[in-house]
Amino acid sequence: MPLLSGYNNKFYIASKQSFFMAKVICLEGITGAGKTTQARKVEEYLTEKNYGYLIINEKHYSPFKEVVLNWHNNGANQTFSKKDVLRFAKARAETHKEHFYPLLDEKDYLIFDRSLYTSGVYQSNDELSCAEIVEINLEEGAIKPERGAIFLCSPKLAIERIGKRRLQQSKYTIPSINETLEEISKRRELYIQLLKSHLEFHLIDSGRTEEEIFEELKIRLNL
Repeated sequence: MPLLSGYNNKFYIASKQSFFMAKVICLEGITGAGKTTQARKVEEYLTEKNYGYLIINEKHYSPFKEVVLNWHNNGANQTFSKKDVLRFAKARAETHKEHFYPLLDEKDYLIFDRSLYTSGVYQSNDELSCAEIVEINLEEGAIKPERGAIFLCSPKLAIERIGKRRLQQSKYTIPSINETLEEISKRRELYIQLLKSHLEFHLIDSGRTEEEIFEELKIRLNL
């Protein structure tokens, strides 16, 4: 079934989602905030509880994967144009249609380790705001999470964690433009704005221990 266009597509996807049993959750936040660590803990917890679930990192699935790879090959520190944003949004919608939409009536949980909201935060610039980018993705047909957690810590702590991670991963040696104190602080403010406009999101202070963070996460997301 081909994707519809514009608002009709967005409303079609939203109405179809409401009939399925899967709870769609997103984990968002600044680089170095501990999202992926918490995603692993969620995975362990849901496995113990015998829930059906999928932890989703969109860039591992085609065609979104190819768009991300092309972007990095062309120089990932470039500014996103509206054409770039649309290309990412269309690829995301196709990826959701092919890989994730069929799972909405099969799984108990679909959990995005970053989603369209992080695209809004990192792709926004003078041409398009975070809110406009989120809307473009929804119009193209991306699955909309029903609730989520935004992990935030101090930018300095995030930088420390990124440095430790880089030492542990030999393939991860060169920091990106998004891993400077200035950029992390800027993106952190955009996530805070998201929290103000999306009541379905919960702020998670990730400056604590992994166990403390996870205990709050379970409560906030009703796991």
